[in-house]
Amino acid sequence: MTEASRTVMNRRRSAMRMDIAASAARLFLERGFDETSVEDIARGADISVRTFYRYCDAKEDTLTPIIASGIRDFVSYLADRPEDEPVEIAVHAAFVESLRQDRYAHIVSTRDLFVLLTSVPGMRARWMVAALDLTDELRPVIGARAGHDPQSLEARLLSHTLIGALTVALEHWVTCVSDEGAPRVEAAELAASALSVVRFARR
Repeated sequence: MTEASRTVMNRRRSAMRMDIAASAARLFLERGFDETSVEDIARGADISVRTFYRYCDAKEDTLTPIIASGIRDFVSYLADRPEDEPVEIAVHAAFVESLRQDRYAHIVSTRDLFVLLTSVPGMRARWMVAALDLTDELRPVIGARAGHDPQSLEARLLSHTLIGALTVALEHWVTCVSDEGAPRVEAAELAASALSVVRFARR
């Protein structure tokens, strides 16, 4: 297989995963996770159940592509920040840009996505795994900004700590609501609070 053919195939697979995610998100929000079957999701994506299982092991996996793409977007925004910008400012700005862009809003809003992830234990577990898997992509970017060798223990710890801090901020954002269901605090403000306790030390 040529590189061009492989690229086309990967794009098609990514597009199919997003079609499945769109169907699943819509049904989860309309009916609830437990009331939505794999057959329902497959029907909504206009595919067979057999095709569904080629892309997902279970319905808990359906939103993982959005999670992974969102984290990659954050890493990309962070890499694009000015090199001389303080680390904590660059990280917060990249996080805010990720929320502002809301690149997958046509599938599910960021807030609705994290409402689903925090309310369904199986999906939350997939979120945690995806986030941890992608720390290797964050590590060289955050490590270089903090003055650490990307392969160092410090860079590894920092990438995991950063993902953890932003995860807690997002979880708090969707669970800390008023009686009317509106968020009590904006996600960007919570992220700033979470990042304030992370030590972005330079050597």
